[in-house]
Amino acid sequence: MNATFLSESIFNPAQVAAMIVVGVIMGLLIIANIVIFVIYRRKQERKLCTSQLQNKRLELLNHLKNITDDGSLMKGVPVMHAQADDDEVEEEMTDDEDAADDDNDDDDAATPEAPLGEGEDITQNEILAVADMSEYTRRKLGYIDDEYDRKRYYVRYTQGFEAKLRAADDETKARYNDVLAEFKQFKGVKVNASFRQQRIYKGRKTLAIVLFRGKTLCVAFALDPKEYEQTKYRGIDKSDKKRFEKTPLLYKLTSERRMEYAKYLVLQLADFNVMVLDEKAELTPVDLSECTPDELYVAGALRITVLGEAPELEPEPEPELTVEDTVDGDGVADGADKEDEPDDDIEFDTPEGRMVFDRSFTARIIQADDALKARYSELKNYILGHKGVKNRISWRRETYSVGRKTVAMFSVRGKTLCLYLAADPTRFDNSKYNVENMSETASRRKTPLLFRIKSDRRTAYAKQLIDIVMQEQGAAKVERRPVDYTSPYRSNDVLVKRGLIRISQTTAKNPFGTTDKK
Repeated sequence: MNATFLSESIFNPAQVAAMIVVGVIMGLLIIANIVIFVIYRRKQERKLCTSQLQNKRLELLNHLKNITDDGSLMKGVPVMHAQADDDEVEEEMTDDEDAADDDNDDDDAATPEAPLGEGEDITQNEILAVADMSEYTRRKLGYIDDEYDRKRYYVRYTQGFEAKLRAADDETKARYNDVLAEFKQFKGVKVNASFRQQRIYKGRKTLAIVLFRGKTLCVAFALDPKEYEQTKYRGIDKSDKKRFEKTPLLYKLTSERRMEYAKYLVLQLADFNVMVLDEKAELTPVDLSECTPDELYVAGALRITVLGEAPELEPEPEPELTVEDTVDGDGVADGADKEDEPDDDIEFDTPEGRMVFDRSFTARIIQADDALKARYSELKNYILGHKGVKNRISWRRETYSVGRKTVAMFSVRGKTLCLYLAADPTRFDNSKYNVENMSETASRRKTPLLFRIKSDRRTAYAKQLIDIVMQEQGAAKVERRPVDYTSPYRSNDVLVKRGLIRISQTTAKNPFGTTDKK
């Protein structure tokens, strides 16, 4: 017995038709209830939104009135502009310093490697040393091999939105955090970052984009510019540009007053899109501390265009000898830097005189044992892990500086890694550090504290001394990905070909070329 026969035996055709009608009516009632609920909810949201925005508008207007009465908005504003809000707007509307950017509609399009312009001097560009690059940067730019260790290149930086923001002044950073907080206080609002801008949206609706025009922070709102062109809130109409198709009202955040006007426009957006305040919104300011170009490149906020190879740095000159300088008993002139003498360079006699393999600092590191290399790499990462520290490798040493102040230096003596620090050695007398005083040596007066690193314990002590020096210089620790600065061993022949070892000729008796006094 099938189901159709069973139903026909229980219900007659009239009953079945009635049941169908009842089912349809119940379905319609359910749909009607859902529609009524959605409409009611939207009305309630609109009511709540209107109430909240009305309070925000009153609060904003009162704030504007207070700071205007206080005169804080007029500080630095010429008298001729103090009476009219529109003067500042008209001036900015004629400022089209980066109009060329408007025609580039693809935010994330790769920036082409622009060639040098006609008559442009390559030497006016930034110089980037391969030794200063992280492993990631070297790999991306193709400078992995050891032959690039001492090379430098002229480069051109293309800053993205984040790079420009981190390099901006404190006022601009504060305005960015303020305008971001205005958007994020509403439910469902999110921020998506690209190379050239940040997009603020809710659902699939783009509300605004935050960008730079030149060095000016701007916000492009999803509002009709024509509705505000006769008001003090008017900005720049960018509706003819594809990039601003969804956000045609461009507003420049150049003063506190314009910041308050921008907040009003955010409220207008919230009103049009029925945005409700979020009581649990996280409005913590974004950390916008400065980063090095290498850190920005790794983060994708900076693009590097290599323009050509720069000449290598000349070796640091040796201390000059004066008339009073004489040769002492160990064959070294008084006033010369004994610490720089190549005590472990290779010497051999020829008919023309004594020949010397003059090894550079880089060569000494390459030919050092694995323990010295590991300690050098560890301590170099530790020093560079402080804010504002930069390094420079010369022929005999590696120098670290904060601003123009030399704070630390590495050299290699025999099989020992030597660390020099800009600290008074006498303050560590009779301490566990066992430092040496080099203040009498001419080229060590900036870094008179010598600490020889021969073990893991002394490596730990070196870090403590570095902390003391960096704290005195105000260089705080920063987050930095460690880099492996060790290099595989290379023979003398290879390093001579690479220019890391020089063959020089001197005499056995007097390497300085002066005449012994009798």
